[in-house]
Amino acid sequence: MRFKFISGFVMYLALTGGAQAESFEFRVKHDHTLGSCEGKLIASDREIRYEATNGKHSRTWAYIDIQKLDVVSPTRLALKTFESQSWKQLEKDRAFDFSLLEGKITPDQQEFLRTKLGRPMVARLVEKATSSTLLLVRHRHRLGGCEGQLSVEEERLIYLTDHASDNRLWKLREIETIGSPDPYHLRVTTYNETFTFDLKSLLDSKIYDFLWKKIYRLEGVQAGVTE
Repeated sequence: MRFKFISGFVMYLALTGGAQAESFEFRVKHDHTLGSCEGKLIASDREIRYEATNGKHSRTWAYIDIQKLDVVSPTRLALKTFESQSWKQLEKDRAFDFSLLEGKITPDQQEFLRTKLGRPMVARLVEKATSSTLLLVRHRHRLGGCEGQLSVEEERLIYLTDHASDNRLWKLREIETIGSPDPYHLRVTTYNETFTFDLKSLLDSKIYDFLWKKIYRLEGVQAGVTE
């Protein structure tokens, strides 16, 4: 009986992943103010660790100590900590920028990082949306803008454009506020940034009501979109 219990418990750990934490790593370059260094960037279940080849610039960050994480592109990741720099650098929050020398960050790895962080991240790796609720829009820049499509899903809002650095995937629970001063404009504000969209056609009030209820966590939400 004891043997069966132990065997069953081991099998449970194997199936649930309890025996081994997830992690992934990349060979990267870290740029300094002057020069750069290379090493391994490792994202584990509890932390992100940079192991520099020379050891001098190696660092470890628990996820709770990361103020902002930005998956800038499939080959670049930037993070900002709560640590202040010296007065010579105007005491700005310390930031680190890593460029991958091999491989690419995948959307699945981006989601892995999202689940570990205690704060919303900037997620730019976007796959083509499958939602039937698509809004054709222009995202306003400080100068000009870029055109794309805004996909409204049950738990996500996705902006996809040819201007890759503007791609975004937001979990609805991570959006701080939304606003629509009229049916042809939509504003999305997260803890990291604000996007203002010009809509090419009239915004369906049912879609806006759905987003409003989801984002502000109102009771009795009725599904207003289809996957």
